[in-house]
Amino acid sequence: MKPALTLLTLILTVSGGAQAAPLGGVKTYLDGKLSVQAAGTAGLVRGADRYYALAKAVNFDYRRLAAQPGPVRAALQEARAGWTKASPAYEDIEGIVAGVEGLSDFDLILDAGTSAAEGGEDVVPFDLKLPSGRVLAKPGNLFGVNEAALWGTVKAFGSGVPFDVDGNGRIDFGDGLPDANVLKAAAAELNRQTLSLRKAAAAWKPTQADVFGALAGNVPTVGPVFFENWKTSRFVLGDRSRRTDFVVISRLSDLGGNVRSWQAMYAGLRPDVRAKNAALDAQITSGLNDLAAFVTRLERLERTRRFTPEQADTLQEEAQNRATAITGRLTQAAALLGVKVE
Repeated sequence: MKPALTLLTLILTVSGGAQAAPLGGVKTYLDGKLSVQAAGTAGLVRGADRYYALAKAVNFDYRRLAAQPGPVRAALQEARAGWTKASPAYEDIEGIVAGVEGLSDFDLILDAGTSAAEGGEDVVPFDLKLPSGRVLAKPGNLFGVNEAALWGTVKAFGSGVPFDVDGNGRIDFGDGLPDANVLKAAAAELNRQTLSLRKAAAAWKPTQADVFGALAGNVPTVGPVFFENWKTSRFVLGDRSRRTDFVVISRLSDLGGNVRSWQAMYAGLRPDVRAKNAALDAQITSGLNDLAAFVTRLERLERTRRFTPEQADTLQEEAQNRATAITGRLTQAAALLGVKVE
């Protein structure tokens, strides 16, 4: 549910003898997270389908639908729970998916692509056909479309009818009835693409070039992607934010998930790097661990306070300095192992 994650253009060449780093752990990590993601998208589909059936039964008269608070709230809460399970699971593997050539198209579709209205180089490659027969041309990435429908941040994805989704007795941010056709189609497509990614990931045979390339392409995005998104989100600007995404889960949490994926990837490379240069391996490992701890600390603080834009700027600079140092050391390690990253 996010704007495009622009990766560096990487040319990877492997020279010298064959390497045998234990990269199977990277794949095991990826497969495990995809299982959680698939369970989440399945729950999202169940809730969306229940909601669609309720809406269809009243001929999509959303004011009549709002008069059935019990079943409607249950269906929407099930859909929201599925989304909030699937999204963090994907963030925990986005660094792998976005950085591996055979998987990277899924990142555009699921999480990083923009809509036709937003434009740019990373517009999603699909249209969304609704059960009603209407087609949403290149509506944006699927986590984003589902988030916007479920929390009402894109007017075209909603009904315009207020509804107390969380059941707290008042109408707050995100309290409204989604367009049932949009939610049903978006949920089904997110689940379908998740299963397709799972199949592609099962066929993937990770190489050192894949893993170094994914790291070199993703680690530098800490500041220009993650922190830039966070600074303009509701988590920093509150109601002044005009973003339609990142309204449910803070981008700091998304970054934490990505850093965990970088740690998992580097764990597969560690033995070979350590054999060549133990000090360099220690620097990379501690750099990633320190970055993870830094982000985790910010996540904890954010639960009890809101950072100002000025504070966010300072934190962005510190985080990017850490990421730049890690990237330089990763490039050095790749060269030691005969993997050229340009």
